[in-house]
Amino acid sequence: MFGKACFIRAFEGALARAYDAGEVPGLVHLCTGAEVAEVALADALDPAVDQVTGSHRSHGLVLAMGADPLAVAKEILGRIGGLSDGLAGTQHLIAPENGFLTSNGIVGAQVPLAAGAALTAKVKGAGGVGVAVFGDGAANQGAVLESMNLAVALELPVLFVMENNGFGQSTASTYASGSTSFTQRAASFGLVAMQADGFNHIESQQVFAQAVKKARKNTPVFVEISVPRLDGHYYGDDISYMPEAHMKDTYDDPLHVMRQFLEESGTSASVLESIMLKQQARAVQVVAEASSAIKTGPLEIKAWHQSLEAVRG
Repeated sequence: MFGKACFIRAFEGALARAYDAGEVPGLVHLCTGAEVAEVALADALDPAVDQVTGSHRSHGLVLAMGADPLAVAKEILGRIGGLSDGLAGTQHLIAPENGFLTSNGIVGAQVPLAAGAALTAKVKGAGGVGVAVFGDGAANQGAVLESMNLAVALELPVLFVMENNGFGQSTASTYASGSTSFTQRAASFGLVAMQADGFNHIESQQVFAQAVKKARKNTPVFVEISVPRLDGHYYGDDISYMPEAHMKDTYDDPLHVMRQFLEESGTSASVLESIMLKQQARAVQVVAEASSAIKTGPLEIKAWHQSLEAVRG
């Protein structure tokens, strides 16, 4: 888990540098601070039968589920050989063969998609779980609330995971919600509502394992996991709206907390440092290789439109 989380952190750091160099089309939304929680979630899932949907902030999720990092990097950088040949970009990642159905740029839109995946799994008797990962900023969206109600009414094998980092873009959840007890709100729909501390990797693992086990029995579950957002809404965002307590240098970092736990549990600092350096080098190499790939151009876009027309008949 530590190695995977370190790779995701380093991968996003390399992406940020690529963005600074003008290699990334559009904006990138980094998951800095949520890596440990997302690796813990993926650890509880079976990519062969489960399907996860994510938000615009899904680089870490797709990597945690086991997608090829080079294909992910090429997609984000708009290169041929990406998950969608560079045509979808950072906000619309797909790797269903790895249990990652899709991410979505529309706030909350991934949640009904996960409910649909859960319904498919139930109808086919596949034993799979649909998992929607969204933020507290999406918690007030009508489609999210309707999906929760529908999940209970149809007894769907679905897991709703709300990463609560305290902000929806630049708006604090305490301002945007009449009640910030999201678990109480979920329970009112009839969902099994649970909470997890995203700074505690052991608790996160245990809660997600319990939640997935319940969901496989057609009991829809909601998990609110607390995570920090250690960067702005997007990379390069003016974060003057964020309280000083949320700044990188002053706010706790789950990855650092995990490292400290491992050291106190007997793992030598040199071993952990070696793991971090290895994953950093790997991430830099992956993003550099992706940057050297051929950019998706008009011919690829034309071919994509032709294939889409062929599918439409």
